[in-house]
Amino acid sequence: MNTATKELKSHPKIYQKLMLLYIIILAVYGSMYAYSGLFFLFTNFAICFFISTALYIDFNEPKFEKIINFWIQISATYAMVISIITLGWGYGFELFLLELIGVCYVSPMKNLFIKFMLPSLQLILFIVLYFTFGDQDIKYGSPTLQHISFLFCFFMIAIKFIVLQDSHSNTYAMDIIATQKENISYKNIAEIDYLTGLYNRAPMNEIIEQNFKMLSNKKIKSLAIILCDIDNFKSINDAYGHIFGDIILSKVAEILDNKISKFGKISRWGGEEFLAIIPAQNIKRSIQIAESARVAIHSANPNKVPISATFGLLYIEDAIDINQAISLADNLLYRGKNQGKNQVVSEKYETNKR
Repeated sequence: MNTATKELKSHPKIYQKLMLLYIIILAVYGSMYAYSGLFFLFTNFAICFFISTALYIDFNEPKFEKIINFWIQISATYAMVISIITLGWGYGFELFLLELIGVCYVSPMKNLFIKFMLPSLQLILFIVLYFTFGDQDIKYGSPTLQHISFLFCFFMIAIKFIVLQDSHSNTYAMDIIATQKENISYKNIAEIDYLTGLYNRAPMNEIIEQNFKMLSNKKIKSLAIILCDIDNFKSINDAYGHIFGDIILSKVAEILDNKISKFGKISRWGGEEFLAIIPAQNIKRSIQIAESARVAIHSANPNKVPISATFGLLYIEDAIDINQAISLADNLLYRGKNQGKNQVVSEKYETNKR
């Protein structure tokens, strides 16, 4: 799993935060109702509290998000309505009712009833309750309790909208990061040969162009182009099958990567052929690197099957056409094939000889 995915999974979901805030509200008002002897309200809030807590604990997976949002909408609407009917207007519950209408529109549910009908019903309830209880005298407690309740409602609503805004912003940021990571992953898939784990031909062409440009601009003094071909690969495939042939390719690629990648870049050039480019090494060191890879391949013997590879190495200090350089390295490779295979054939390119 990538980092972005881990970050997204560890990031608290909006519905979890909303449920936690709702549980806090239920607990505070449930305690207030118990203290005030309002057992009808206490009982209803206690039931909502325990159901909400159970949902928060046991149904915290994303697949239950719609159910939890629907529960918050329905149960909170009911709790606010019975509180207004019992206590009257001005305790802040009317603010909660309006806030539920706004929250409904940012919920993930696509059902038209949830998106349009429920907010419409909540708005109708708000209007009816306002005209019915707007001028009603305080039945319980004191004006101080009413003010405290109203301020608490306002405070919790403010926190809820901060949470919504923060969660949307963070989720958006995480989505951007995840998308970037996915794009990088897809780019890697396009650039890396699936079997060997080495660069494929397309990105290697870009790497070669960059190195030749640096050589032309005198930013590096030399380049070694190395072509490597597994000896008798067709015979290995015919004798042991293509699956074993893939094992050979993977093994040779692993050896080449271990021996060459610390000095330059290595790619699968096509079939059983590999191409490497090594900058800024003298010719003797370049040959030693190729020879080290050749010896390691010859010593590998995967599944006790002897294998070998032939190398063509062109050493360059002067500007040269890329295609010409690769063609010359290819000629050196086939010279090695014709001379008995399992060897490194090298040559220094000199302009005055061409």
